[in-house]
Amino acid sequence: MSPSSTHLVWPVDRHQIDVTWDPDVAHVGREHRPAPYHTIHLPYEPLTTPRIAEDSDGVRYPVSEDLQPRLAVAWEPSDGYRCWTVRLREGVRSQFGNELTAEDVVWAWQRVYALRGVGLWRSRRMAGVQSADDVEALDRFTVRFRLIGPNPEFPQYLIFATNNVVDSTEARRHADPNDPWATEWLAHHVAGFGAFALERQSADVLEFRARDDYWAGKPGIERVTQVPAATRDEGMRLVERGEANFLLGLYPEELARFAGRPDYRIIRVRANHSTLEFNWLEPPFDDQRVRQAICYALPYQRILEQVYHGYGRLSKSPIPSVSKYSTDEFWHYATDLAEAKRLLGESGYPAGFETQLYIQPSCESLRFGEIVREALKPLGIVVEVRLQTSLPFGTKVPMWFKEECGHALYEPMYDLGHDYDPPLGMWGGKNIRDKRWTDRLRAIRQAEAAEQPEMYRQIQREILEFAPCAHIAEVETGWVIREPVDAWALGPLFLGAQTTVWSAHRQILGWW
Repeated sequence: MSPSSTHLVWPVDRHQIDVTWDPDVAHVGREHRPAPYHTIHLPYEPLTTPRIAEDSDGVRYPVSEDLQPRLAVAWEPSDGYRCWTVRLREGVRSQFGNELTAEDVVWAWQRVYALRGVGLWRSRRMAGVQSADDVEALDRFTVRFRLIGPNPEFPQYLIFATNNVVDSTEARRHADPNDPWATEWLAHHVAGFGAFALERQSADVLEFRARDDYWAGKPGIERVTQVPAATRDEGMRLVERGEANFLLGLYPEELARFAGRPDYRIIRVRANHSTLEFNWLEPPFDDQRVRQAICYALPYQRILEQVYHGYGRLSKSPIPSVSKYSTDEFWHYATDLAEAKRLLGESGYPAGFETQLYIQPSCESLRFGEIVREALKPLGIVVEVRLQTSLPFGTKVPMWFKEECGHALYEPMYDLGHDYDPPLGMWGGKNIRDKRWTDRLRAIRQAEAAEQPEMYRQIQREILEFAPCAHIAEVETGWVIREPVDAWALGPLFLGAQTTVWSAHRQILGWW
């Protein structure tokens, strides 16, 4: 296969080739991983997507509250944002020729509640849809959602791949009493309304062809071929040799590898964020003054320059700056070693202590670990840096570097829930769920819409003061395109790339 302006050849981690096609079915013990979102959204189409904007530096970011019509064309609230009515696009057909209807959307949401995967946490806990009975088809192209409380941001929850809009007419043909939600068939087959049809899948390739009958017109890209790369460097060398032409999710030093070279175009993306997490349930990090002291001791500017090479900006809130209601007014942890020593001196550990910091096996994390180790020495805190490669599920560690926390949606409730009230199993069980934050988030979900902005403001203040983590950076990633590539691939209709703006991860090529 040879890339061309209308044929994307896209290296990905080898584990992203031999995948299943049901992103909410991993809990039933499938042998293979679900396809990642940048792959799911080639054959599947969401109801809405966020507008993608560019900042003054030309870096792309999602404007999540400015939603764009996809399979849905309109959404209207009623009953004080406790009810949302969604109107579907008419005349949309799946690759099997069946027309999109409200029954497809209802079936997709009913399936989420029946399978009880991560989609249930998103739909019930975060979005506020209490049960599948609260999703109703009003007519052939209209769906109504009833919520447990006011949620002005609810339409953003129509983005998720876990609520994939499946061609239920086709899927039901492959269901039976033992498998009423066609999990076996949908794990191995695609039944979506997206721009591409899956043409071939093996251990060595995923190949998609453009659909002539796509609702927005035939795509400008005729084929997308994903090929496995054993290492990140191998994926980049495939592009340099002209055997591939599309790379996403690169680290700063990888973007620098292609900078200034005339055959390559670099597109920078920001949305992700990183944190230094503390196990605040156990000594010494159960002492708030210890956590705050570390937050003051960190050399943030040095981290931005040496860990991220300038491809990032300081993170100043548990709600990222691209999300609604984010504020940095309560962030006060600018590097101040004197304040760090004062706080530690007033804590139960005035002479310091020994501890461990667990990191991912990436160059970025290694750089971060070394900087933290040096920065905490003046406090008498001796840090041993360890790689977190094979920790048993649920292991709590003293400190760990969450080098990226792509949220799959940038919306204030989801931002906070993802990090402070996560579903069981997220981050291998290292995340700490606590009634302190669970109750606060549930109170927001049930509050009147007019009260919610101030509640979001105050919870940002409380989290920063409590310091369950140190907020490090809003991290950039980027794309590298070997020219020429049709402009359609870089525009809003190509969800294979656009998805990575609001669900930004750097492991599309795997870890180092």
